[in-house]
Amino acid sequence: MIFHLGYELPKPVSTKLDHESPDLTDEEVTILKRQITQNARVISQYVERLDLFLNKEKVPSEEKFVRRLRRRLEVLMEENDTFREVLWKHFQKIDFLKSRSDEL
Repeated sequence: MIFHLGYELPKPVSTKLDHESPDLTDEEVTILKRQITQNARVISQYVERLDLFLNKEKVPSEEKFVRRLRRRLEVLMEENDTFREVLWKHFQKIDFLKSRSDEL
């Protein structure tokens, strides 16, 4: 028989999504983290393409496809910032609640 401390036990995995709850579920946090990672990868690719076209190929910055790339990059960056902000607020709320429970 093996004894475990409470913090050593694995958390039960929940795939529940609750849009009415003000708190994020574990699955929602996982989705946000995955989306942030995927967006960061795509953003990196767009930056590399823009660098290639503008700095190495000397394509004028007014070209239609360059403007389109920049616009997509802006949208991805705004989306990523929003996801990070939501995740950051969630972690701050968790830390605040933990500190309040430790005081009691």
